[in-house]
Amino acid sequence: MKRPGLYTLVAILLLSFACPAIAQDYLVTTKGDTIRGEIKPQTFGADKKVQVVGSDKKKTIYPMFQIRNYRLKDATYQPVKGPDGYAFMKVVKGGYLTLFAFQLPNQVAYDGQYLMKKDGRGTEVPNLTFKKIMKNFLEDCPSVVDRIETGDLGKKELLTIVDEYNACIQVKTVDHSRIVASKAEAEKKISAWDVLEEKVKAEADFSGKSNALEMIQDIKGKISRGEKIPNFLLEGLKSSLTQDALKTDLANALKEVN
Repeated sequence: MKRPGLYTLVAILLLSFACPAIAQDYLVTTKGDTIRGEIKPQTFGADKKVQVVGSDKKKTIYPMFQIRNYRLKDATYQPVKGPDGYAFMKVVKGGYLTLFAFQLPNQVAYDGQYLMKKDGRGTEVPNLTFKKIMKNFLEDCPSVVDRIETGDLGKKELLTIVDEYNACIQVKTVDHSRIVASKAEAEKKISAWDVLEEKVKAEADFSGKSNALEMIQDIKGKISRGEKIPNFLLEGLKSSLTQDALKTDLANALKEVN
């Protein structure tokens, strides 16, 4: 058997290095399909699109609005509505607030900077009015705004601004989720006490009825505020509600605080 020559071995090695590099590039459609191949963006003019050349050399063109994003040379690009309408922008730093780079009019380089929040609000990063625009755009995070106001964070620290803003939003999101969960848990507990309260109100007058209703109101208030319910209050209520018709509802309510 004839052994491969030196040039053949070199060619095989070069191909083995080149193929993974090509395989890294891909396009993701709005339907979620991932198309791998050689990516050729066509970013100029109104009809922006991307051509993908597959391993079989088949060429397929995807219009901008059929593209979620594409990966080219270790950078991710996605359609964004910027200062001059929709364009493919390069993701510089992602998060709730994402920093994009875009092509300024009649330029090939991605020298423009654009910030966009997940809620769709965005702004071009200005030069002359940087402090004013950033303070207004990021006003929901006062700690970041304060550092911009004092000059601690300027345009040169834009990546830090994005990081700190996203960290601020993350804390707010966690805190909000915790509050929502706490309120939901309190409402669940109170609902059992609401049932008991209505049953007590429906009972014929009995000794200690008004006191029992006051104690139930006090307990509901403490639950809504997240306060600990004193044991004497629970014991006092139990001693006031001894009717057989109330035992089940009283037990259900007490389960929510035990």
